[in-house]
Amino acid sequence: MRTHLRFPRAILLILLAATPLAADYKQAVAYYMQGRYDKAIQELKPDLDSNPDWEFGHRLVGLSYLNLKNNALAIASLSQAVKLKSTSFSTYYGLAQAYFNMQKYENAIQSLDQGEPFISKEKEPDKERYRFHHLQGSAHYRLEQWPEALNDLTAAIRISGNEWTDYSQLGVAYFHLNRFDEAIQALKPGEAINSEFLGKCYFKKGVESLSAKQYDQALDNLRKARDSAPKDGYIYYNMAEAYLFQKNYVEAEKALKQALEILPKSAEVHQRLGLVYEKQKKWDLALASYQKANEIAPSPALKDVISRVNEEKKQK
Repeated sequence: MRTHLRFPRAILLILLAATPLAADYKQAVAYYMQGRYDKAIQELKPDLDSNPDWEFGHRLVGLSYLNLKNNALAIASLSQAVKLKSTSFSTYYGLAQAYFNMQKYENAIQSLDQGEPFISKEKEPDKERYRFHHLQGSAHYRLEQWPEALNDLTAAIRISGNEWTDYSQLGVAYFHLNRFDEAIQALKPGEAINSEFLGKCYFKKGVESLSAKQYDQALDNLRKARDSAPKDGYIYYNMAEAYLFQKNYVEAEKALKQALEILPKSAEVHQRLGLVYEKQKKWDLALASYQKANEIAPSPALKDVISRVNEEKKQK
């Protein structure tokens, strides 16, 4: 899943508010605001060479490299700003985003944690707090640290509930924590990742209901799972199980035939279809299904079933 990360040029207005600038440096800032990041770097380099302890210069060069998608050089410049004890959250956020882009998610989290104390000093702290939780939640998500991802993404949504990736990642985190109802609530239909996990959530709930012998509820959940993931043969197989326990053999047969279209080499599905045919006294079809199951996965138990059905057939 891609996360939508932003580092807008307008953030420079916040950076510059607390930064004394000589006239020469204003040209570099102007280039940055115009999106001419190469020019901004060229303008700043001579001054940085003569004044290597200039924190703001390293910060602006690092953010320029970040916008140029040169994450390695962005990390080098922004790390230097951190060493110079930068008190701007943008330094740490930019560094975290560069690490995130390079899939160094633990480094991203560490950078955000370093920068968190400076959020309250920003001109729009709520906006920066959202960006903190959004990016950190995404990093925890990529590391499959589900409880931590859940905490950050919940905090991000509480501040601003406009980003669909926050909901999607939150839903997946809930799914992995077996909190299926909350996952369903977070996963909004329309995105492929949401449809996939909505199907998985309803499937899990359906299987739980099936185990609890709540067959109507199982079928309701499994139908919803089918709507989200219509090519999952195991959904149809479990629907057939619910119908079978309800002694609705006609619907069980239909569901198993749908499962076979997707899982034609599943011995388990062929065997279950054999049982459904047997319950309906369709002896030839039952034998054919059992024999197919035994061809795929031979077993003494299946051989015994085939012998028994043959006897039943002779007696009828």
